[in-house]
Amino acid sequence: MKINLIPCLFVLDKEESLDIRKNDEKKLRLLVKQDNTLPSISFEQGDGLKRFIRGYVSSIINSELFHLEQVFTLGDSKYFDGNTIDIIYLCATNIENINNLDSNYKLIDFSITNNSNILYDKEIYKYKTEELISNNNIDYIYNICVKDVMLEKTLLEILVSYKRLRTMIDQSDIIFKFMAKEFTLEEVRMVYELVKDVVVDKSNFRKRIIKYVEKVGDKVDGRGHRPTQLYTFKSLKGDIWL
Repeated sequence: MKINLIPCLFVLDKEESLDIRKNDEKKLRLLVKQDNTLPSISFEQGDGLKRFIRGYVSSIINSELFHLEQVFTLGDSKYFDGNTIDIIYLCATNIENINNLDSNYKLIDFSITNNSNILYDKEIYKYKTEELISNNNIDYIYNICVKDVMLEKTLLEILVSYKRLRTMIDQSDIIFKFMAKEFTLEEVRMVYELVKDVVVDKSNFRKRIIKYVEKVGDKVDGRGHRPTQLYTFKSLKGDIWL
């Protein structure tokens, strides 16, 4: 059986705000090949899966600083010949952690509007998630409105990976994998709202995350405001974020 390893690498990037009173705008970008397909590598028997895929991603972005976890396996006969499967991995990092991106790959604009649209580079694709109830079990089916089967497979793998990201952001420390080495609490909140597509209370959010960070001596100048305190991530052994 042929096994393809597919990393869905979400990268936190930013755009400078034209309003000096506001923070730079955060945005998620996605790693793809130059032909706009997801990165993919055939698994060689005998190697550890996670070590193999980590080495592949590292060779693309020239960095070891990224989160990596297996999300799901896709072997639907709609997309394969019956002798092939894709194993999809969720990856996350900050743009500052990418050094000399391999020229065969690029970062594209990406966003999802809940149960409606997928922005994939410069194109917008419609989709709808439906519940399929069978024997008291609920399965979620993504109906993606595209004619190209391989494009549909790509968008499906991204959707499921992003769903996993949204779930994990409330159950783990994955949000800090998007941060640069030093960051502000405001940046953490902005990323949380970006990924979850919600607006949170600033004070309550600060209380939830403050024990997972520690201050560093340097400060950055605010954009038209007083200087802002910088923090680094502090892992708490045996504790689950949030």
